[in-house]
Amino acid sequence: MYRAVLRLCRKQLLEKSIQGWHKECRVLGLSVDSNLKRFTRSTATATATATATAPSPSMSSYESLVERRLFLKAAYARSADAKVAAVTTVEGGKNVEIKWDDGSVSRYHSMWLRQSCHCPSCRLSTNQPIVNFKDVDVDATVSDARLDGDKVLKVIWSDDKNHTGLFPVPFLKHYSYSDKSLAEIKHQRKMVFNSEARIPEVAYSDVMGSDTGLFQWLDKLDKYGIVLMKGVPTQSMTIRKVVEKIAPIQSTVYGELFEVKDTPQPINFAYSTVRLELHMDQPMYESPPGLQFLHCLRFDKEVKGGGNFFVDVFHVAHILREQYPKEFQDLVRIPVNWETVHYDRDVPVHMSYQRPHITLNSDGEIVGVSWHPGLVGPLLTKEEDVEPYYRAYKIMATMVNTFPLQYRLRMQEGDMISFNNRRVLHGRESFNPTEGIRHYQGCNLQIDEFKSQVQVFSNKIGDGKLATRAGNLDLQ
Repeated sequence: MYRAVLRLCRKQLLEKSIQGWHKECRVLGLSVDSNLKRFTRSTATATATATATAPSPSMSSYESLVERRLFLKAAYARSADAKVAAVTTVEGGKNVEIKWDDGSVSRYHSMWLRQSCHCPSCRLSTNQPIVNFKDVDVDATVSDARLDGDKVLKVIWSDDKNHTGLFPVPFLKHYSYSDKSLAEIKHQRKMVFNSEARIPEVAYSDVMGSDTGLFQWLDKLDKYGIVLMKGVPTQSMTIRKVVEKIAPIQSTVYGELFEVKDTPQPINFAYSTVRLELHMDQPMYESPPGLQFLHCLRFDKEVKGGGNFFVDVFHVAHILREQYPKEFQDLVRIPVNWETVHYDRDVPVHMSYQRPHITLNSDGEIVGVSWHPGLVGPLLTKEEDVEPYYRAYKIMATMVNTFPLQYRLRMQEGDMISFNNRRVLHGRESFNPTEGIRHYQGCNLQIDEFKSQVQVFSNKIGDGKLATRAGNLDLQ
């Protein structure tokens, strides 16, 4: 009986996969023979491919984009209601100019449009472009551009009169790269620094009870980089249930979940009773942990010390730039050797990665800061940069440790602190293990998956505002 059911399930899955395969092959211009043993490239032109996958003639361009799941209103929430006032080709068709009903103007280069085309021969139903630029004439211009209804722009290029480009209007508005649009994007992504040094709070019941409560948590984490959740059940593994409301847990050399308590012969000094200076975790990774979560399972009242403290290192870096511009630039240009070497463990670790303390984008904006005094390896740089580095490092170390807007917290049982490991440094006071037990359970979340969910919830529940710069070296 079991085997019969298994065979039936396998057959249904295979049939479903084959149907999906046939569909995508038709989009790509592939033909599949009846015995499913091979597929070949059709000799038909791109025009024939488009015709084969195009909707019925009675269907509008807008309806066809909706059917192919390429008009995603939620994805373009901040631009969903954009309306075009006028469309013209300029500079001999090198650019298409759109005047929006809000008075702003955007220009789109002919090749920008060519790569972004939404027609069936240029973009799959997975919303992925399949334009191969080896076959594109980069000197081609736009010979005609006009609206089809009020939600789709149609474009014809000079090198192929049979190719009709399709573009959802909200897509064009969302990705406008005019000076005004880029300034608006940067403004929305700009970090807001908390001048009160008070940690925002949310309730466990609200976060777990509704998407609205979950979004409130994500939104505060996105905005300030740190949030305290109250009322979390103190059962082990509860942290997994909470964090996986956002995304899967990120594994590191310390595993998925880690126990933060006094441990004999610890593999990391976090698992001891010593004071931990302000730091971010694991900068020796190419992609260090993004969000960190620490759930207080037990913290006996008799234990003196053991409190946590936090600092927004982006805020520190901005002040450093204002007060010590030369030293700031030294920390931007001189690479640091971040290193973890630990052979006395079940799985030996020998990791090193070079990056400077501070990373800027092309506009000179701070997009990344790395700081961990305990993982700075021997400096490997030019001789003339050694002394300037240590002078700059001394200044930043002083600013980090004397920063007046420092968050301080003695966690209570049932508290869970969540913070952006790329933005908020964390530390801990020393404590005496003979006085009682201090036990946290912790884990991490990948920064880009967090940012993704912030954007999804912002589009579906919020106002469509872009996610704040998260410290993940995004150059935008």
